[in-house]
Amino acid sequence: MNRSYARSHGFSLPELMVSLVIGLVLVLAITVIVARQEDIRRSVTSGNDLSSNSAYSAFVLDRELRHAGSGLVGSVNWGCPVAVSRNNAQLLPAVAPFPAPFAAIPATVPLAPVVVHAGAGANGSDVLAIMSGNSGLSESGLPIAPKSAAAGRVQLNNTIGMRGGDLVLVTQAGACMLQQVSNGFAGGATPTLTFGGTYAANTIGSVTLTDFASSSSNGSAYVSVLGNVVGNRPRFQLLGIDSNNTLVTYDLLNLAGTTPQPLVEGVVELKVLYGVDGTGARTAVTTWVAPSAAGYTAADLSNGTSVAQTTLGNILAVRVGLVIRSDQAAKEAVTADTITLFSDLGGALTHTYNVPDGTQQQRYRAVEFTIPLRNVRF
Repeated sequence: MNRSYARSHGFSLPELMVSLVIGLVLVLAITVIVARQEDIRRSVTSGNDLSSNSAYSAFVLDRELRHAGSGLVGSVNWGCPVAVSRNNAQLLPAVAPFPAPFAAIPATVPLAPVVVHAGAGANGSDVLAIMSGNSGLSESGLPIAPKSAAAGRVQLNNTIGMRGGDLVLVTQAGACMLQQVSNGFAGGATPTLTFGGTYAANTIGSVTLTDFASSSSNGSAYVSVLGNVVGNRPRFQLLGIDSNNTLVTYDLLNLAGTTPQPLVEGVVELKVLYGVDGTGARTAVTTWVAPSAAGYTAADLSNGTSVAQTTLGNILAVRVGLVIRSDQAAKEAVTADTITLFSDLGGALTHTYNVPDGTQQQRYRAVEFTIPLRNVRF
């Protein structure tokens, strides 16, 4: 009995060694499979992230740029500095630097559908200043009766369609002022438009309401309805990339808050070109111009001169280039050291993005698209 038990107990040393070898081979095989599967998962995930971020970034910029300029047709001089007061404090021109990543943007904001501030964003990316109304009332400015402007009111032909809380733009040559229609106002045949509320002010900096249409030398003055403080708000905004590689927007009117709001993560570069009709006919894009070129810088387009107004009218489209990066990293380098935007244009219009050292294991994607502008100046 004891001998039989001794003979059948345990494994021999060769058997144990063979079992260990087989086990190690199986572990190694499973490890290789799991590692490959993880690499495939990371590749698929990063690819999906890039596709989603690319599509959404393009959608956001397309939506904002296609509406640029709507409701501004009544302006007699694009490029004039916009004066805005909020709660009896001057908001524009800004009395303090804009929050990051827009601190380099000038305090004076010109009235224009789109102005590109070349290299003013994080890491030298461009910043877009976009303005659009959202009233749905009309695309025509309403003339102010000569010498009718008084504190808190102006005289129009009629006020049909206007209501309390509407934001309107009061413009004439050299001056642009935002006003708010007084609460409870109901438009109609009455010609008197009264102002009051958060964005109403008789004087903002050097701009005074009573100066509009005060004499023939000032030229005609107009009121353009932009939207309302509730619901269909106008969009005067800055769009750019912050230090965390996030596309963000900042509401210049502070209707939606006083801090930049994130839109899309993983955007590491934003570059923009102007599509210009060089013939002056304003019918088709004949050339592409960098926003750093003479005559097309933000400063040049913002000086309110007749040349600047003509140049703004010749801009019919913008071409946007984005570089987007995924958070997922592969085991090996999957991205080249440089990425090129606008390569088909050649020369100085081509932009090269240098991939930061240590991020070649992350996947990048270049996205380019062209957006026609709602250019209603002329």
